[in-house]
Amino acid sequence: MTYFETCIWIVIGLITGSFVNVCIDRLPIQFADNELRSRLLKSPKLSPQLKNYVQDSSVTLYKPTRSFCFYCGHQLQWFDNIPMLSYIMIKGHCRVCKTALVPRLFWTETMHGFWYGVFGWFFQNWIWSLFVGINFSFLWILANCQSYHQVRIKLYFAGGILLVVNSVVYYYIRK
Repeated sequence: MTYFETCIWIVIGLITGSFVNVCIDRLPIQFADNELRSRLLKSPKLSPQLKNYVQDSSVTLYKPTRSFCFYCGHQLQWFDNIPMLSYIMIKGHCRVCKTALVPRLFWTETMHGFWYGVFGWFFQNWIWSLFVGINFSFLWILANCQSYHQVRIKLYFAGGILLVVNSVVYYYIRK
């Protein structure tokens, strides 16, 4: 496998890691029960904009469409969403309110870039690399959302479906 193909897998991993961060941040809010919602609404650390999202139950993976600071509500610009590079350039703080971002954001993107590169190099087959990468990302989300009961139930169900799909693909590729 060429270095170019490995670099492509690393870039795909970084982009996927960025999406995984969105999932980890938004899924617990999207599937929050009433107790968690009331705790979030009483929290002094949340921005008024985020409190409106929680109150309206309008935070999903695709809404709001742009990433935002969970403390001040500032929507990130396109150049603030470049995996790893943006975190380093803004020194791990929001540009507007200067609140420190959690290091998990950086490490999730870094580990996804690394492991997707390893999968691409090791399997040297885009189908297997993609399937293993998707499984890795799904397990990463599951591990980080473990403490949220509603999210965990839905992720276990989705994991079962993913396992069936992987088995079917494996069965047909081996033939």
